[in-house]
Amino acid sequence: MKKLSFRTGGYTCPPSVRVSSSFPSVVRSTIHLSVRGLAISARPLARPKNRRIARFLDSGIALLPLAIASIAMVSASGCGLLLGPGSGGSSNGNGGSSGGEPAASSQLSASSPTLSFGNVTVGAATSQLVTITDVGTADVTISAVSATGTGFTASGGSHVTLTPNQSVTVSVNFDPTVPGGVQGNLSISSNAKNAALQVALSGTGVSDVVVHKVALNWQPSASAVIGYFVYRGASANGLSKLSASLDTSTSYTDSSVAAGQTYYYAVTSVNSSNGESAPSTPISVTIPNQ
Repeated sequence: MKKLSFRTGGYTCPPSVRVSSSFPSVVRSTIHLSVRGLAISARPLARPKNRRIARFLDSGIALLPLAIASIAMVSASGCGLLLGPGSGGSSNGNGGSSGGEPAASSQLSASSPTLSFGNVTVGAATSQLVTITDVGTADVTISAVSATGTGFTASGGSHVTLTPNQSVTVSVNFDPTVPGGVQGNLSISSNAKNAALQVALSGTGVSDVVVHKVALNWQPSASAVIGYFVYRGASANGLSKLSASLDTSTSYTDSSVAAGQTYYYAVTSVNSSNGESAPSTPISVTIPNQ
């Protein structure tokens, strides 16, 4: 009795199958073929007496080994008989199996690609936070975090190892020293695929806004009065009342002055009969440019 066997998976496959010229005589025996656990068998057949029919059967039987071998080759891809590394089957020892785990990758991502600080008063530092996340499937080690651009500094996040989906926070500080726009970059150096992750930085330094005020004080009137009016003008002869309401105190603060301007002030008193005195001698005040 002749046997053909093909085993896949964890079993050992025969290197080749040989079919002898006398193989058709197997018709008188049982043929066993194991293809992934499926057994195919043929029972012995009696040779018919009619010679023409016998020749027909002999020719069919002669093709039987070829058909069985074809089925076995299709089913025995695990033995490397049909499928190669490029066709989705098992590869050789130099490559991973197509059905195995994908290769691990490392990738960092920032919570924002840019940080804008807008207008910041010179000498008044401000900071913003950016979150760096490991969005890959492998651990990532951040070796350094730095910032470029005048007035920009960064802290936190360096010498840190992140596991997949883990994050670290970096603080970016902007402290302009002179008025004007500044551009820079936050750089995160690591062993990730994107080894030099960058976040664009921008900000504008502005001069401190100075609010000028003029504070006036005067001696109370020697006679009985109910209040005072304050006058202001660009010249001593062009004064106008700052408020229609009496000021009962002997002081007044003018907050509506402009830098670089000169103003003249005078005060009048009002008695109980609503009689208004002559204005005091005008004084001048010059507001600084800054």
